[in-house]
Amino acid sequence: MVRICTVLVILWFGGAWPAMAQEQRVVLLESMDVPAVRAHGQWFGKSLQALAAADGLPYRLETLQAQGDWARAEHLLQSALAADRPAVVVANATLAAKTADRLLKGTGIPLVFMTVSDPVGAGLIDAIGVAGGRNVTGIVHTIHRETRINLLLRLVGEAVPHRPVRIGFVHSTYPSAVGDLRELRAAAQGREDVVFVPFQVEYRTVSEALPVMLDEVRMGVRQLEGQVDFWWEPSGPLGESNEYTRLLLDHSQHPIAMGLKAKSVAMGALMHLSPNEQSTGHDAAMLTIAILKGADAGRIPAQPPEKFDLGINLTAALKAGLVVPPDLLALAGTNVYR
Repeated sequence: MVRICTVLVILWFGGAWPAMAQEQRVVLLESMDVPAVRAHGQWFGKSLQALAAADGLPYRLETLQAQGDWARAEHLLQSALAADRPAVVVANATLAAKTADRLLKGTGIPLVFMTVSDPVGAGLIDAIGVAGGRNVTGIVHTIHRETRINLLLRLVGEAVPHRPVRIGFVHSTYPSAVGDLRELRAAAQGREDVVFVPFQVEYRTVSEALPVMLDEVRMGVRQLEGQVDFWWEPSGPLGESNEYTRLLLDHSQHPIAMGLKAKSVAMGALMHLSPNEQSTGHDAAMLTIAILKGADAGRIPAQPPEKFDLGINLTAALKAGLVVPPDLLALAGTNVYR
């Protein structure tokens, strides 16, 4: 597992650390202020502080907030790089990660990413679980799409007899959302039990133009309403917004089968399966500590986090006439909403 590998890396380079007494600068570039990014950043900061204290490792964390804007992300990081060379740049979510990857090329500064669901499609790495040799590693914010599809069909598969379950996917052009659809369609290729029906809207800065995107989402929901049985929330800032979830719940007769976040299930989506935020933040902090102590980021494979969260809305399932398998309820544990 990634945590075990990271511990080994830290132990391997631990002997070299006592000679390094100077404070090292860590720059955290965050894509936008949405719940998932915010939570992962907070857990990263807490874990980095605890791990550094345990090792007596002096560091300084500087956080930059891009507010969902590509140009702002570039300007903030360029200014940070010009002010003082950081030991590590940590990128939280895809917009930040793609910006950092481009600006750090040729600098020798390591990049650690997190909250990125499709790092291969984003051009950050060549493959998950394989050290790429470049100065980039991270924690992948995803679960195998086949796993998610199979789990979902155990819940909704019996609702649509004699034909594939049609899953509506209204998404923006944000890279992780586009990559999400590509991977879902690849996972569904050749299957006869599920098909994804997409509608794309143009990505705009969430903090400034979310209402415009939601108007286009509403158009997409109207267009697909007669062509789908359920909805699947996309990765990225649009799917992260509670307003998106509320729109689907209020403007469609079909349930949200797979929510992107726990809040979606609390609001009325049938289920969600997502990486645990605390685990992701902790794992990214462990990678950062390892690099600060001398590890080569290019020799550390990017991996998913150790822990995942499953949530189920029992009331929504009963309303849709679905029977929740007992083992899924057991896996959800306390994350069952009524």
